[in-house]
Amino acid sequence: MQTVTSYRDTKKMGLFGLGGPEIAIIGVAAAFLLGPSKLAEFSKDLGKVAGELKDVPKEFQKGIAEGEAESKAIKAKTAGKPEPVEDVEAME
Repeated sequence: MQTVTSYRDTKKMGLFGLGGPEIAIIGVAAAFLLGPSKLAEFSKDLGKVAGELKDVPKEFQKGIAEGEAESKAIKAKTAGKPEPVEDVEAME
């Protein structure tokens, strides 16, 4: 007996568990509530925020790379140098 898997029942959610139609309805409602002048201003601000959010992963990767480079530089400086040993007799 062959099992058939249907992908029609699979729901793909978008933002916060909402699908495309729900997000569209929220957008239309916001357009009515804000009006044309506020909507243009809001869209402009939203575009700026979206652009800044695109840079977040790049900045994060840059920070990770800088940290790794710094760590490797410290390891290279201390390679082959023995750890300082405290005088046990002086501690008593």
